[in-house]
Amino acid sequence: MASPEEITPLVGQSNNGGQRRHWSNVNKKTMFVRWAVIFSLLAALSGGVWALQSLFHHAPPAKKTQPNFDSLRGYCAHIDAIQPSEYIKRQKKLAAGLPEESSAYVMEGGPTMLYYTNIKWELSERPFLVVLTKDSTYENGIKTKVVTPMFEATRAMEAIKSANLPEEIQPEVVQWIEHESPYEVTAEQALANISTVYIEPTTRSFIFDGISKVSSGKVEIASRKLQTLRMVKSSSEIDILRCANHATEEAIRQVRPFVQPGMTEADIANTMTHALTTAGLINTWVLALIDENAAFPHGEPGQTKKVGKDSTVLIDTGGEYLGYQSDTTRTFFLGNREDHNQTIVDAWYLVKQAQQSVIKNGHAGSSCAEIDLSARHVITRAGYGRYFTHRLGHGIGEEMHEEPYLNQGNTDLHLEPGMTFSVEPGIYVPHEFGIRLEDIVVVNEQGQLEVLTSGLADNPWTITADD
Repeated sequence: MASPEEITPLVGQSNNGGQRRHWSNVNKKTMFVRWAVIFSLLAALSGGVWALQSLFHHAPPAKKTQPNFDSLRGYCAHIDAIQPSEYIKRQKKLAAGLPEESSAYVMEGGPTMLYYTNIKWELSERPFLVVLTKDSTYENGIKTKVVTPMFEATRAMEAIKSANLPEEIQPEVVQWIEHESPYEVTAEQALANISTVYIEPTTRSFIFDGISKVSSGKVEIASRKLQTLRMVKSSSEIDILRCANHATEEAIRQVRPFVQPGMTEADIANTMTHALTTAGLINTWVLALIDENAAFPHGEPGQTKKVGKDSTVLIDTGGEYLGYQSDTTRTFFLGNREDHNQTIVDAWYLVKQAQQSVIKNGHAGSSCAEIDLSARHVITRAGYGRYFTHRLGHGIGEEMHEEPYLNQGNTDLHLEPGMTFSVEPGIYVPHEFGIRLEDIVVVNEQGQLEVLTSGLADNPWTITADD
């Protein structure tokens, strides 16, 4: 039994210490509960925010990885660049082509300057010229002068040094000061006693006019004969062109399996660019067109058009290797053969037939017009003549598009061994489909057309070669 002291009520008693301990314990428990509630609420709120973010915002897609095209690496590593001795041969050809002893060929920076001197120079408002004068006292038959603004003379000499020309070709540098007329300096120091000045056809008109006003001799645009010199390729040039176009065609073959439904034209172009650069080509370009977009021969890739399960895909592509160009087009189908539109299938084989006709029947001596018509007749007889809307082809070399141009109006230019050009017949039905097949050919020493890819397209599903 408790003692009286133990059962006496606390109220009315003086026990302040016990009361403080009691309320202290109560306060601690209350604070603990409060913090627990706060943390629970924060956790719940955080979870809710995360759930809402997951509901309305998808996680960013995984970054796409490029296909592996390692088998293309070093594709043309065995091919040599143009050797210094080649420039001697080129200048000798030019000397033989210039009709008068006292004649000169004038050009600005560009492919023709590269062809004869390997000097690289960007155009500006100030004349920078190479003057090639016929002179039998030189072993190569040509005296070479470079006309440059004085303040660019050091850079001009560096460009000459980088050209790695042989000893037989040592350009003389002629400088003009800013307050002088560059044309008068050219006439006095590079064209003195010249009876005829031939201007390279792509030279800008103000250069032509400036030289015409001060020259003591005749000034005229270079003849077709002089232009033809660059059309006829050497064996070294053909080797480079052959490998560059082989590499381009092989790149298309390797890209083909990666073209799948859902890809955009831009996706295809990016994949193609990756393959070409892996193969060692520079300055690459790609035209990828899907279905009705291919009815525009020079359409541009976009982000919206996507490959369907039975799509028609056209890839026109190329690049540069050792200063020479490639250009190949393939059109292929996705899906099952039995599911594809038969009209489009028939058009593909018609284009193939037109291309084969050219390569089988074309030969040295044929005019460019005749070559064009040999393909055009095949397509016209089948009822698609009005849908073959462009020329059959163009020359190719240091430039993507150069002489010879194969069109119906080019009746006076005839094929010669060494000429290289594209054969690219096509059918383009607006708002429906477009088909084009393109291969580069050379007129070989036997006068026949030789394909510079591994072979023509065999069918529109596998892109195998028709050897």
